[in-house]
Amino acid sequence: MLERALQSVGQSVTAAVGTLASIAGLVVVVGVSAHALTWVLTRRRTARWVWSYWNTLGSALLLAGLVILGYGWLVFGLQTNPGSVLVGLGLLLLSAGLWMLIPV
Repeated sequence: MLERALQSVGQSVTAAVGTLASIAGLVVVVGVSAHALTWVLTRRRTARWVWSYWNTLGSALLLAGLVILGYGWLVFGLQTNPGSVLVGLGLLLLSAGLWMLIPV
């Protein structure tokens, strides 16, 4: 009985450590990619390019978001993991494109 209880606790600890390692890995990936994107966008030439093609870039983001959203919704469905991830990514791109096109 004690052996079974120890095995159960050991499995729970192993699952918790795996989950924490996955979360830490995601935090590192997001941090590194955000740092790299910030470095690219703050360079003078890149900032000038983004500013001169602002409406084109906003339209491209809006269209890409709409296509990804439709693809995730119609092909995979909202109840599946890939479908909901694609719909979420599509909504992010769609909203970024709208914010670039609509003057505030």
